[in-house]
Amino acid sequence: MTDMTHVGLPAPDLRVDVPMRDGVTLDTCVWLPAGGGPVPAILIRTPYSRAVSGVNEPPMVRYLESGFAVVMQQIRGIGRSGGHFAFMAPHERDDGYDAVEWIAAQDWCTGAVGLDGHSYAGMTQLTTAIAQPPHLRCMAPAVVSTDFFLEPPYVGGVFSRMHTLVWCEALDFPSMLEPKDGAFAMHGFMSDPSLLASWLSRPVRAAGAGLKGDLRKHYEDSLDHPTFDDWWAARSFSAEDYAKITVPTLVVSGNFDPSVGTMNLWRGLEAGPVAPDRRWLLIGPWDHNGAYNGGGRYHGPFDLGPDSDLDLVALRIAFFKHFLVDESDGALPKARVQHFLTGANRWVAGDAFPLPGAGERVLHLASGGHANSLRGDGRLLDAAPGDTAIADSFVDDPDWPIVCPLPGLKGPHHRLDLRELARHHDVLVYQTGPLAAPLTVMGEARLELAVSADVPDADVVAYLVEVAADGNWNFLAFGQLRLRYREGFDREVMLTPGEVVPIGFTLSHAAHEIPAGGNLALLVLGGNFPLLDPNPHGLGPIADQTENRPAQQWLHHGGSHRAALCLPVLA
Repeated sequence: MTDMTHVGLPAPDLRVDVPMRDGVTLDTCVWLPAGGGPVPAILIRTPYSRAVSGVNEPPMVRYLESGFAVVMQQIRGIGRSGGHFAFMAPHERDDGYDAVEWIAAQDWCTGAVGLDGHSYAGMTQLTTAIAQPPHLRCMAPAVVSTDFFLEPPYVGGVFSRMHTLVWCEALDFPSMLEPKDGAFAMHGFMSDPSLLASWLSRPVRAAGAGLKGDLRKHYEDSLDHPTFDDWWAARSFSAEDYAKITVPTLVVSGNFDPSVGTMNLWRGLEAGPVAPDRRWLLIGPWDHNGAYNGGGRYHGPFDLGPDSDLDLVALRIAFFKHFLVDESDGALPKARVQHFLTGANRWVAGDAFPLPGAGERVLHLASGGHANSLRGDGRLLDAAPGDTAIADSFVDDPDWPIVCPLPGLKGPHHRLDLRELARHHDVLVYQTGPLAAPLTVMGEARLELAVSADVPDADVVAYLVEVAADGNWNFLAFGQLRLRYREGFDREVMLTPGEVVPIGFTLSHAAHEIPAGGNLALLVLGGNFPLLDPNPHGLGPIADQTENRPAQQWLHHGGSHRAALCLPVLA
């Protein structure tokens, strides 16, 4: 069983203000293993204080016990580090390069450096590897974000005010070793009316008034660039960038993590010129933090079986030993791609993703015009509906947003059971009914719809759900699109009220087997609060709109209207 006991790092052996090439110094803590002598080093570059990263220290303690130096560096403009913070700014590439080369030059280091960390500390691995420091030997990025119009701060083009405000507040602390300041407070709105008001107030821009300095500028910058422009391009990863990542890379994600960046990263690496035997993909039964720390056999209401309890930290230690110490010493993953399949509770493996046996099953949305809630008549059919055009409708009211699942809101069980959401009249529900044979979903589903609204802008949100025998409506995947971005995130095209338009968007990654007799459901609605900002449904920049109005929205199917759920399946 994976040991989840929290064992923290001791006081650092060294704390150095490491100079970057432009003279800015970055707060850097170094822990050295017992025994002395030059050792290989593992670098984590992070924006977080111990209040957030402390939960990630047990793996770092195991690195020390395995003979590695652990180096934790605060990115610029955060805590004690000098300079100015800017989200995923181009200077992160130079800073990562300079940090690796500084470590390699120290007398306590052998000159071999690896990169580690998850979330933002996974993203800084990518920027560093793109810069190609000579002494970088390998990296293990986990649950990274790579497309900021599919993940915060914009998710399907929908601004995540809650995430942006909470994240900025988490970066406001005096020192990375501070165990109290800098924690996330995602759920305080349940008991703090003023916090709830700040997440619903208009204009959105004014909600950032309490932020200071660089963090205020990050909030403003995000709102000032509502389309994918040159500013965002400089913070994103292109095909040319992925081609520059040449070091061995262990890419990690989790079945219960909503990030979509991991698969974008994997596809980018696979499309590059580097030989495939230099990278591995591991997706296990973990959430966001579990994809770094590891997990156990149980997650929320699920018993995932004995095979789920992989010692993820031991696997990373073996990876680092192989590339930082001696290639004959550490064992590499058994297959290039390993993926845990929930429902079946087993690992599947292959040399590429999609895995062998992958295909697509298209399910068509149909109803008699009353698909509202789980009591409605919405269906998912293998055959396309007839020639009669039918529309299901719902209302999205930004003054009274539907509260959708939020990680940790009421514990993992609540987050994974969507019955409460499916009961809402303004949620459309489409179901397969009992399946004649098991259905294995493996990958990112795509939703192709025909929609209209009585307003110039609206959102469409979708959840993919397993209706289980025990009555749970188990979350599998979700996705959304702000309709002004239906022609691409680099432009805004407003709706003509009443006009039916085709749209398409991808849901998050899922890997789950629904048994025969089970039921697959698709939920469609107009918002995803509090994770995403309610759409005010007006014209002009979202950041500066001051008034809300409710929207009547229609989902059209039958006749000439395509309404389809394109499922990636595994035979």
